[in-house]
Amino acid sequence: MTISGNQMSAYSAGFSWGFKSEVGVKGHQNGEGVAIEGSQLNGSGRERAKRRLLVEDENGEHFGLVRKNMVMKRKSNLSASIQGQPLPINRGLELLSKEQLQNVLLEVMKMHPQVQQTVGGKIMSCNFSIEKCTQLLKGKLEALYGSIPYSRSYEMDRLNDYAFVRMKPYILEFLNCLIDCVLDQIPPRVENVHNSLKFLDTCTDMVTHIPRFELASNNYYYDKCLEQLSYVWCTVIEHIARNTIISFNDEALLCNWVQKLQVYNDLANGMLDRPLQLFNSLRSVDDGVSSSTTSSEPLSNDATVAYKP
Repeated sequence: MTISGNQMSAYSAGFSWGFKSEVGVKGHQNGEGVAIEGSQLNGSGRERAKRRLLVEDENGEHFGLVRKNMVMKRKSNLSASIQGQPLPINRGLELLSKEQLQNVLLEVMKMHPQVQQTVGGKIMSCNFSIEKCTQLLKGKLEALYGSIPYSRSYEMDRLNDYAFVRMKPYILEFLNCLIDCVLDQIPPRVENVHNSLKFLDTCTDMVTHIPRFELASNNYYYDKCLEQLSYVWCTVIEHIARNTIISFNDEALLCNWVQKLQVYNDLANGMLDRPLQLFNSLRSVDDGVSSSTTSSEPLSNDATVAYKP
């Protein structure tokens, strides 16, 4: 059985066997020509695309430089606008020392006197402890001792006039502070009379042991302070006399205070005689209230005068 060429080609459709015919060669050549033309067209398109990409890259680089310059300029403007500035008031108050804050407050009250009433009301509403007042006085007493000239000895009352001139500001500051604190720790500011006696004991001990001077006139501020302390002692004793519970039930405690006051009176050259007599009257008379109120002398009006130079 013989198979014609057409049948053979029908069976082999889609496959290439052997050499192709002339028509196939020509068609192939024509296809190659079309492919060449297409490749040429594609090549020119690629060149145009490449040129376009190059232009876009150049433009992109240009825009990138412009944008970078804009960012740099913006940053330089921001840095140029940043300047140092003082702290806010609330932050500055947190960092101020106690002395700096005190100076600021005093300066404000000096410039605006109407502020004094507000500040005074706030301070009056505060209750300062005895411990805090004692610590304040100890600091000022240390400053007083620190002002003593190195060439002088404060033992045996041997301080001279030069030492007095140098120590005078510290003496006045300590004594004024002491009287201010004492008046804040007695009735009616303080209800507990025993606490008032304890603080008076501490303050009297400080004053009686302060170094004195050779010249009697230089001891004037000390003597004036002791005189005012004697009035304060009398005031507190009168409050004790009005309280019959303290007068009759705390005899041992009163006896202890009499002994302490006797020691201070000896150191003060008898300047505390008046309160000592009041204490003795509470112990010796059965009717403590009536005897103490009738035997006590009226307090002087200038008992709270500060020690000004």
